Amino acid sequence: MALSTKQRLDKHEERFDRHDRQIAAIRNLIQEGFRLVVETRKDFRTLAAMQKKTDEMQKRTEAKLEALIDSLTRGGNGHAKRRLDVK
Repeated sequence: MALSTKQRLDKHEERFDRHDRQIAAIRNLIQEGFRLVVETRKDFRTLAAMQKKTDEMQKRTEAKLEALIDSLTRGGNGHAKRRLDVK
């Protein structure tokens, strides 16, 4: 049974509508992907800044610990003190 011209046009119209919805959905997915990429970059920058700060704090802590260990291994106040073997 042959389809009338109107029926064929209606089918094509339905297909175009479906394709338009699919294209819109794909566009939305791409936009959301870009938003996630931007968010991730911000998170990485924040993480890198925090890591840098943590590294600086770790170096200061190590220097203070080294100073404390040195003070414990020296004799104090003119009195002989047994030296600690700290390694």
